[in-house]
Amino acid sequence: MGDLNLWNTVFWQWVLPVLLTAAALICAIRLHGRPVLGFGRLLRRAAKTLTGSDAASAEQRRVSAGALAAVMGTGNLVGTAFALISGGAGAVFWMWVSALLGMVLVYAENLLGMRWHTHCRDGTVCGGTFAMLREGLGSGAAAGAFAVCCAAAGLGMGNLAQSSTIAQTAAGYGISPASAGLTAALLALLVLHGGRRRIGDVSARLMPLISLLYLIGCAVLLVRNRDALPSAIMRILREAAGFRAVGGGWTASLLMRSLSVGLRRGIFSNEAGLGTSSLLHMQAGNPSGREQGQWAALEVFTDTVLCCTLTALVILTAPCGISADSGAELLLTAFRSGLGSFAGGFLAVCMVLLAFATMIGWYPCGASAVRFLFGRQGEQVYFALYILCAFAGAFGGSVWVWAVCDLCNGLMALPNLCGLLCLSRQLPECEAQDAQHGLLSRKERETSE
Repeated sequence: MGDLNLWNTVFWQWVLPVLLTAAALICAIRLHGRPVLGFGRLLRRAAKTLTGSDAASAEQRRVSAGALAAVMGTGNLVGTAFALISGGAGAVFWMWVSALLGMVLVYAENLLGMRWHTHCRDGTVCGGTFAMLREGLGSGAAAGAFAVCCAAAGLGMGNLAQSSTIAQTAAGYGISPASAGLTAALLALLVLHGGRRRIGDVSARLMPLISLLYLIGCAVLLVRNRDALPSAIMRILREAAGFRAVGGGWTASLLMRSLSVGLRRGIFSNEAGLGTSSLLHMQAGNPSGREQGQWAALEVFTDTVLCCTLTALVILTAPCGISADSGAELLLTAFRSGLGSFAGGFLAVCMVLLAFATMIGWYPCGASAVRFLFGRQGEQVYFALYILCAFAGAFGGSVWVWAVCDLCNGLMALPNLCGLLCLSRQLPECEAQDAQHGLLSRKERETSE
C-alpha cells in the first residue's frame, strides 16, 4: 500500500500534470483555441438543444447526461473542500485553468476518437479511444493496455468507491452496509439491465435533479453570506498568485502548492485526458466529432467551473473558514453554518445521488473496454461482476480502492495522451472533414424534405 501511494504521488504530482498540460496546449494551438474561444456560441446552441422537443435533442440530452454522470461524482464536493485545505483558496483559480485545458482535451479526444473505427473481438464495430490508438496511432498494445485499465477503473472508481460512499453515508442514519449494498446493487441492476438507452434516460432525469438540488442549497448559503463574497473572490485571486493575507507578502511555496493542488484536483474532477469522453459520446445519434467534442467541453465546464466553484465559495464565505482536517468535515461544517440541522441530510442526499449517478454513468466505459477485449460474452461477465461489486463495495474501506483507482486512471491517461500528442497534427484535418460531412448531411436532409 505504501509503494502504491508513493507511485501515485509521483505520477499525479509530476508526470501527468506535465503531460496533460503539454497535450492541452499543443492541441489548443492546432485548434486555434477552440472550443474555449467561441464558448458563448456553444452555450447558446446548448440551450436550444436542452429545451428542444425533437428526437435528436432528446438523444443528445441522454448522452450528455450520462457522460456528466460519469465525471460529476462525490469527489467534486469533498475533493474541492480537500483542495482548499491542502492548497489554499488559490487552488480554485488553478482548477479553473485545468478546466480550460480539459475543455481542449475532451474536444480533441472526440475529434480523433470519431475519426477512426476498429472491430471488437465479436466482430462489431467500435470507436473512440480504442480505435484512435489501434488505427490512428497504429498500436494494438496501447489500445489493449488502455482497455484493461478502463475496465478496472470502471469496477473500482465507478463502482466499488461509489458503493462504499453510499454505505458510509447510509451508516450515519443507522442503515447497515448489507442493506445499503443490496439496495445499490438492485437499483444498478434495474437501470443497467435496460442498456445504454435506459442509462441515458435515468441520467437525463437524475442529473438535473441533483444539479438543481445542489444549486439551491449553495444559492441559499451564498445569499446569506453575500457580504463575504467579494473578499472570497479576491482571496482566490490573491493566493493563486502566491500572495498571503494583507501584510503576509508573496511566497513561492504558496504559489506552487496552489498550482499543484488546483491542477490535480481539476483533473480528478473532470477526468479530461483519461480517454473516457469519446467512449461515452460515441453512443450519440449524431456522430460528429466537433458536435460531441463541444458537448464534452460544456460538461467539463459544468463539472469544474460551476460545481466546484460554488462549493469553494460556500466554504470560503462561511463564518467557520477553512478550519477542518478533512474535506468531508469542512464541507459539512460550512453547510451547517447556514442550513443548521438540515445540512447533514441535505449533503447525504446529494452524496448518495451523485454516487449512484457515477455508478451507472461509468458502466458503459468499462463495458466498452471489455467488449473490445473479449467480445459480447466478456461484456456479459463484466455486467454480472459489476452488480456484484455494487454490493461488495458497501463492506470495504475506500482507501485502498481509491489508491488502485488512481493508478488505473493514470495508466489510462498515458496511452490516450500519447495518442493525442502524436496525432495532434491531424486535428485541423479532422475538424475540416467533420464540418464538411455535417454540411453534406444537412444538404441531404434539405433535399429529401
